[in-house]
Amino acid sequence: MSKLGHLDRIDAFEFAHYLCLSGQGSNPALGWTNWFSAIDPIPNTWEFLQEPPAGAVLPVAMPFQITGAFASNGVKEVVVRHALKGKPVDVRVQVRPISRLEEEAIAALMPASARSYLRHKGTDRTQPQEGASFTMQLGSVDIPFAGCTWNDPPRARRHVLHLAVDALLTSVADIETAVLDAFKRGMVAAHLETVLTPTGWPYGTQAFHDAIEACLQTILGERLVSVRVTTTSHCLEAEQRPAPVHYLRSMPVLQAPA
Repeated sequence: MSKLGHLDRIDAFEFAHYLCLSGQGSNPALGWTNWFSAIDPIPNTWEFLQEPPAGAVLPVAMPFQITGAFASNGVKEVVVRHALKGKPVDVRVQVRPISRLEEEAIAALMPASARSYLRHKGTDRTQPQEGASFTMQLGSVDIPFAGCTWNDPPRARRHVLHLAVDALLTSVADIETAVLDAFKRGMVAAHLETVLTPTGWPYGTQAFHDAIEACLQTILGERLVSVRVTTTSHCLEAEQRPAPVHYLRSMPVLQAPA
């Protein structure tokens, strides 16, 4: 159950055409979830929410820093609601320009396609009129021993790889054509082939992501918005084997002497 949380520090700044809310605080234990949420009925007002973990909790106080990004309408002041001594308090926060260090830190978290999109879009606050999203499953790989249990050590975990591309194009078919073209260029297919092997999987998907993103940027240019390579996984069900049947060897019965 989410509840209003407390922040020791609250800050607000603009990055490109987005409002960034930043906060610092401390969780009482491991596993807490923290986020900013807009209060829809009240313009330019957000609340800081927390949710404690379910199940076992390790009582280790852990400081945190959180940043949330929202569409900006150019306001110079926002309101952030958080808890102070158990009561809700609204804090007015001035929106300032982003600093160079903050811009570099946020840019480091973004893929190249997103940085390119924001650089070309500049400070335009209007949403694009046309855009499409394309998704596809790229394949799967089974990693033996990755889903092991005490009674089934070789149990495998299956990882499934997915690709999602957003672009300022009129149809999904146009993005699909660009993706197919990317697989015909450079090392995209080779990187994917490496990822979808048990020996290549431990190195992660970053090399494949970078390769296909670079190819799509060459093909689509500033129309490319984002490229996401994600994975889902689950342990394979243990193979059902019939329980072994143990036979007792009959032993001769010794007769006592008469």
